[in-house]
Amino acid sequence: MKVWRLARSQWAPDVPTILNGDGAARRGGRWSPPGMRAVYCSETSSLALLEVLVGLPFGVDHPVWRIVDVMVPDGAIAHLEAEPSSSDSQRLGATALGRNLAIAVPSIVNPLERNVVINPLHRDFDQVKPGKLRPFPLDPRFG
Repeated sequence: MKVWRLARSQWAPDVPTILNGDGAARRGGRWSPPGMRAVYCSETSSLALLEVLVGLPFGVDHPVWRIVDVMVPDGAIAHLEAEPSSSDSQRLGATALGRNLAIAVPSIVNPLERNVVINPLHRDFDQVKPGKLRPFPLDPRFG
């Protein structure tokens, strides 16, 4: 499955950095608690953008972004059907990521699409194949 990872250029100087899971480890995420490395991706580049936009303040200059496509083996992705707003989502995600290379989870900003969270410390992480890291300028109308 091809998934997409969008990150600020200052935190994504290269592919290894954009896929190391440091950001989620520092802050936690919807499907991973603080202290756990996780790489949040989306099944489409447009969903990756939407997931970023909901967290950006309106009316300010936005940072420069980069995007990378990533191939994850279909059989290595566990599909979770839990509600993304559940208070148990971090616990469920941590448990599933402890057993699986990646999990596919519903997006809260577009419930018709899914995000894919990758465990960069999983023994099969070498099966994750990144594509080219490229600039991803935001349209100024988003600001």
